[in-house]
Amino acid sequence: MLARLIYASAITTPIGPSDITALLRKARLRNAVNGLSGLLTFDSRYFLQAIEGAPRAINDLYAGIVNDSRHRQVTLLKYGRIESRMFPDWQMGFLSANAGHRALYAKVMPGGVFDPLSIDGDQAEALMADLAAAGARNDESVSA
Repeated sequence: MLARLIYASAITTPIGPSDITALLRKARLRNAVNGLSGLLTFDSRYFLQAIEGAPRAINDLYAGIVNDSRHRQVTLLKYGRIESRMFPDWQMGFLSANAGHRALYAKVMPGGVFDPLSIDGDQAEALMADLAAAGARNDESVSA
């Protein structure tokens, strides 16, 4: 059985490009070992992440996120069984949440401002699919 979890959170301390690169490296290694895939998008204030795989592995990872001091307002947007992965080849894809994607955000967020705590699970899932199609990457780049 496969599941997908989508959450949003606000950050507690500033995070720069080198921090995101280190976070992605660690997440990709961990996810490869645990059979997880997903997509992370981030701006200077918020994380929005989708994680796919076995429910137990997802639950363990999410428990760590909830207890991670870098996050506050951790909000579970959607969790459920899935038939297939949206990000099958990505241990953790990434796309910076920037003004260049405002049209995508405007579909689900007031004024096109990236605020994943303001949307529901179905909106988050649709946005993640749009972001993946818009050029999310599974490499070392954090400037996309």
